[in-house]
Amino acid sequence: MKKMSKNKNKKYFFDTLTHTSNLEKFSKKTILVVILFASVGLLLVTQTVIAEENSKLIPSWIKFTAGVWADNEISDYEFINAIEWLINQRVMVLQDPIHYQIVIETEGGEVAPFYMNTEIVSIKISHLKDLAKNPTLQEQLREENKKFEKMGEQNRSEFIKQKEIEWVSTPKAKLTSFMKSKIHNSISEQLRENLVIHHEKYGELRFGEFIITNVYGGNFASTVRTDNYDQSVEKWWQLAKKHGIVIRHPSWDESADMISSDINIRIEDDGGNLLGILNAATPPE
Repeated sequence: MKKMSKNKNKKYFFDTLTHTSNLEKFSKKTILVVILFASVGLLLVTQTVIAEENSKLIPSWIKFTAGVWADNEISDYEFINAIEWLINQRVMVLQDPIHYQIVIETEGGEVAPFYMNTEIVSIKISHLKDLAKNPTLQEQLREENKKFEKMGEQNRSEFIKQKEIEWVSTPKAKLTSFMKSKIHNSISEQLRENLVIHHEKYGELRFGEFIITNVYGGNFASTVRTDNYDQSVEKWWQLAKKHGIVIRHPSWDESADMISSDINIRIEDDGGNLLGILNAATPPE
């Protein structure tokens, strides 16, 4: 999938913003749509904010920062800091729940808008964070991580490499005993019981699949057979490890057999120490 440039993204949204039918809905208000995409296709911030006409003036340094960010002269991180300042100063007021728009550039190059409900996303993230705090899960992950740590770096690397080869070379219709130990363990069964959230307002909210890895990226538990064993090479795994919670752009998920906007959660103990990563294939609601 081709990636949309920041300038093209910006132009599309502000062209949409100035359409008369959009403005008629908001008397004496201005809608500002803030869209930040990293080059890897990670959704960093997607939010609609309402700025009243009588709100504080936006400082010139914020306007300058937005301009140089659009020209790729500063990092996404620096621009996010500027947006956070506006939110903290109540210049921007986040509206929740809202529907916000993700823009995808398709193979043919056209712009394809995609809508998500932020309340549903929040519900799902809260559910996943609860799963990640499960005491039984955390204790078993600690034991798994200790075993891997005792191997030593070289033996551990070789073990992961061998299991990756075993995993991807096994025919789709078959499962090795090692694969069964990851797909049909007690944690996997608990995860299957959590594939559906029963919500009073939205009814059944579903996940496509769950994957939990240990701290080294090896599969620890999953609800389906994944494409590979070693998830540490995947960008979503690396970003979740670094940032804590990562939502990816909707794309086809082979193992979940669906279009998914994955939610990825860093699993931590009470001291903030990394135990593993939880990946949830999530159909865009």
